[in-house]
Amino acid sequence: MDLQLTIQTSDLGFDYDLELNSWQQKLQAFRVFGTKPKERLEGGLGLGLNLITQFSSGDEWLAQIPKQYLTVTKAFPEHEYQLLWLAANSEQAAQLLLMRPLLLVLICEQYPIDNDKALALSHLGQRDILNELGYDNAKATLKFIDKLTLKFERDVELKFLKKLLDKRMCRYKIFKHHQTINYVTISLDNRYPFLTCTKLGHAIANDKNLKRGPLRACLADTITLGLALGINEPAKRIGQLSSLDELERLHQQWIDLRNDARRVASRPRPVDADTPYPQLIPNEPNIVAIENYDDLINEGIIQKHCIAVYHIRIVAGHYCAFKMELPQRVTIGVKVNKRIGMLELDQISGIRNAIATNETREIVYTWFERVKKTYKQRFNPESELRA
Repeated sequence: MDLQLTIQTSDLGFDYDLELNSWQQKLQAFRVFGTKPKERLEGGLGLGLNLITQFSSGDEWLAQIPKQYLTVTKAFPEHEYQLLWLAANSEQAAQLLLMRPLLLVLICEQYPIDNDKALALSHLGQRDILNELGYDNAKATLKFIDKLTLKFERDVELKFLKKLLDKRMCRYKIFKHHQTINYVTISLDNRYPFLTCTKLGHAIANDKNLKRGPLRACLADTITLGLALGINEPAKRIGQLSSLDELERLHQQWIDLRNDARRVASRPRPVDADTPYPQLIPNEPNIVAIENYDDLINEGIIQKHCIAVYHIRIVAGHYCAFKMELPQRVTIGVKVNKRIGMLELDQISGIRNAIATNETREIVYTWFERVKKTYKQRFNPESELRA
């Protein structure tokens, strides 16, 4: 049964509607301008056919297109109609759509508004198609294409592939020893080409549970740290790693080196750095006061936070810092108001400023209530007698 579908693009602000003929009528399409003569649509629709189901008879119209073609083309919504038009109008294009659909997609990328040119190109041999489009036309190119396991869920996938296939660079050849090539592999090559074909690159590409956002941040930060530390060719050093664990260890090692360098550069004058901090609150077995500048810096390094910024306030007697080992390793900060003799609990920070557990907070709160009374008595011994 021949079906004709009208897409009312005039409702979207266009001065015409689209008329799509059936698969049996070679999917010919026209712009319809009311009473004026209709015009043949020269290229693709620029939208996915899933939108057609919103219109009357849309489901029926789609149902008369062979399912195997719809299955292949739905990954490329921008070119879906044009791909199907080519398959409907050429047996050779239809075979290419099922065998190596990427070649037909690349044709549509090059000629999205010229069906006739796209059709003529689809009649060429596969290597001739690549050559006409400006891509390397070696047999190795077709082997590379066959290794791809991309789902084309992102616009950048085609962008990356076109760069890899460009005959001026032939970057795709670097993947000749890969059995399969997924999105992570080509994305990593685009951003960090020094990782391609390395053990670390393979580990990243094959880790299905990997969260790419934190990974990109770790890689970028590691390179930045290496440059800041004056490491010779930090990218090459990263490329020599074999696993993600090694990357994390190197990242932390370079963080520690940077912190050591900053500690040396920002160390206060000796009289401030070497003088013991005021002991306003006594130590307890599990909650121990940080005693001096070096102790404060080490606490920041161990806990990976910025407790060191409180040095001047601690020296002046306006702040106290403590470390607690159990049940959780935390840093405790206490504000000191010497004018009115009051203490205020300022922070209970785990590693990287992690929030303390309920058990840890209860222990710290109990300790703090106890030391507040002790400090008040030391600040004003007669206050208890008057009370």
